[in-house]
Amino acid sequence: MKKLPILLILFLPWLGFAQTTEGVVTYTETIKIKIETPEGMDEAEFRKMVPPEQKAAKTLTFNSKECLYTDAPEQSPGGTDASFTADNGEGDVKMNIKMMRPENHQYQDIEQGKRIESTEFFGRFFLIQEEPKRMKWKISAEQKQVAGYLCQKAVLQDTSRQVEAWFAAQIPVSIGPGEFADLPGLILEISMANGDRTVVADKVELKTPDKKAIEKPTKGKSVTRAEFNKIRDEKMKEMGATPGGGGGTMKVIIRN
Repeated sequence: MKKLPILLILFLPWLGFAQTTEGVVTYTETIKIKIETPEGMDEAEFRKMVPPEQKAAKTLTFNSKECLYTDAPEQSPGGTDASFTADNGEGDVKMNIKMMRPENHQYQDIEQGKRIESTEFFGRFFLIQEEPKRMKWKISAEQKQVAGYLCQKAVLQDTSRQVEAWFAAQIPVSIGPGEFADLPGLILEISMANGDRTVVADKVELKTPDKKAIEKPTKGKSVTRAEFNKIRDEKMKEMGATPGGGGGTMKVIIRN
C-alpha cells in the first residue's frame, strides 16, 4: 500500500508531459491598415470610414506529427466595405474601399519538414508545396506571460524582415502560427514590422484533436513558392500602375 503513492508521483510528470504535444490554440491576428487620404478628402472624415486595423480569429491544431493553421470556425469570411464621395475641386469623385481577407490554410508535416499552403489571391486559389529552410532565431533571456504560459523572446535572424516571437518551452513542439517554426517550444505570439502585424494566442487547449481536424489542403492550382510570388507581385504592380482618375474601386488586399 505504501508503494502506490510513490508510483503515482513518479508517473504523474510523465503523463503531464505527454499531453503537451497536441492541442488547439486560438489566436487573434491583427493587421494595421495604412492608406493615404485621397486627394480632396478630409482626412478626419476619411479615417472615420476606414478602420485602423483588421482582426481575425485563427486556430492552430497540432499533434507531434502535423499541424494546421487556418481561420477559426467562428471567423466570418470576406471583409469590410467603405464607400464615400470626395470633392477634388473638379466635381465629386466616388470611391469604394474594399478590405478583404483571403481564404488561407497552412499545413505542416512536422516529421518530414514539408508544408502545404492553400491560399486565395484575387479570386484564384493556389496550392503551394514546399520544403522550407529552417528558420534561424536568436533567443534572449526576456520573458513574459502569453495565454497563461511563461514565454521566452526570440528574434528572427533574417535581414529582409523584422520578426519577434514568444514561445512556450513548456509545450515542446517546434511550431507556431503560419510559417513560423523551429523554436524549442510552441510559438504563442508573433510581431512583425514593429507591430504592424501581430498574432497573439488567446487560448491554449491541450487535448487530443479530432481526427479530421488536421487535413492536408488540396484546393487550388499547384505552383511553387517562386511562381506564386511572381503572380502576386505582377498583379500588385498592375494595380499600382492603374490610374484611379474619375473614381473606381480601391482594394486593400491583406495576405496571410
